[in-house]
Amino acid sequence: KYPDLRAEEGLEMIQNKVPKLHATTFEPATCESDSSNEWCPPGHGDLYAALVGSGRLDALIEGGYKYMFVSNSDNLGATLDLKILTHFAQ
Repeated sequence: KYPDLRAEEGLEMIQNKVPKLHATTFEPATCESDSSNEWCPPGHGDLYAALVGSGRLDALIEGGYKYMFVSNSDNLGATLDLKILTHFAQ
C-alpha cells in the first residue's frame, strides 16, 4: 500500500527479547521443538533501551529528529495528536 515506506532507512527496529519463565518455578522455560519459543518481548518500556542499544537514537538525533511518534502492534489505531505535539514543541 505504501511502497515508499519500505525503502526508508531506520523506519523499523526490533526490540530486545527476554527468556520466558516457567509459571511455577520461575526457571527459564524450555521448548524442545523450537527454541525460539523460549523468548518473548520485554514490553513497551524496552523501547528506550532498544533505541539506545541499537544506535537508532543517536542516528535520529544526528538526522535532526526532535520528536517521535511510536505505534506498537497493539495500538496501530493510534494517531498523532497535533495539540499534544504543539504543546511539547512550545
